[in-house]
Amino acid sequence: MRELYSKLCTLVFSSIILLSIIAASIYTVALIPQLMVLEWSTEWSNGKVTLNVIPQGDNSNETGDFKLLPFKWKITANFWINPSNKYGLPANSVIEAIITAANTWDSQTSFQVFQYMGITTRTAGKFDGYNVISWGSYRVGVIAVTYIWYIDDTIIETDTRLNTYYKWSLTGEPKKMDVQNIMTHEFGHWCGLDDLYDDSDYWLTMYGYASYGEIYKRTLGLGDILGLQANYGK
Repeated sequence: MRELYSKLCTLVFSSIILLSIIAASIYTVALIPQLMVLEWSTEWSNGKVTLNVIPQGDNSNETGDFKLLPFKWKITANFWINPSNKYGLPANSVIEAIITAANTWDSQTSFQVFQYMGITTRTAGKFDGYNVISWGSYRVGVIAVTYIWYIDDTIIETDTRLNTYYKWSLTGEPKKMDVQNIMTHEFGHWCGLDDLYDDSDYWLTMYGYASYGEIYKRTLGLGDILGLQANYGK
């Protein structure tokens, strides 16, 4: 009887260990982050950047359109900036433009989505525990690319790379991309918003194309604000 009891105890104990291993394996698999890459393109016509002709009277930043990504930050996204660039843009001015872009979103919700943490030498595009904004090379036609690592419906890391193929400005100069304008759009992806491509949404920050010298996306439209508040409240 004692021997049988001992064997039963051993069997039960072994079963518990096996179940624990299986559970741990399932849990580990569930925690493997997935990656989504969001590319923001120029407007193309025969290989050249062009502008859509939208009537000046069109006030589509008043439209309430928005599209949500299937995930968002559940905590404040701490971010670091690598201001190093080949355009002669002062580091402090680059940082100020990017922080202003983040604050544009934070000002429309009671939830603090963003927190600037400081300067870094890290570069965007690596899953390394840091949310980084930096310049870097990328294919022609893409102004900036945002990398989002997520588990289920929760973002766990986000990076944005500004494409060095293009020239950049802090003041909306012609034939250059404006840092604050582009980063305001990219931070919309960090907030869990997707691109819009209907012409009626042309003046919204989350419209999916941008052009040289453009600065109107620095300011959020109604749909941008409604999308943000759908994720984070007023």
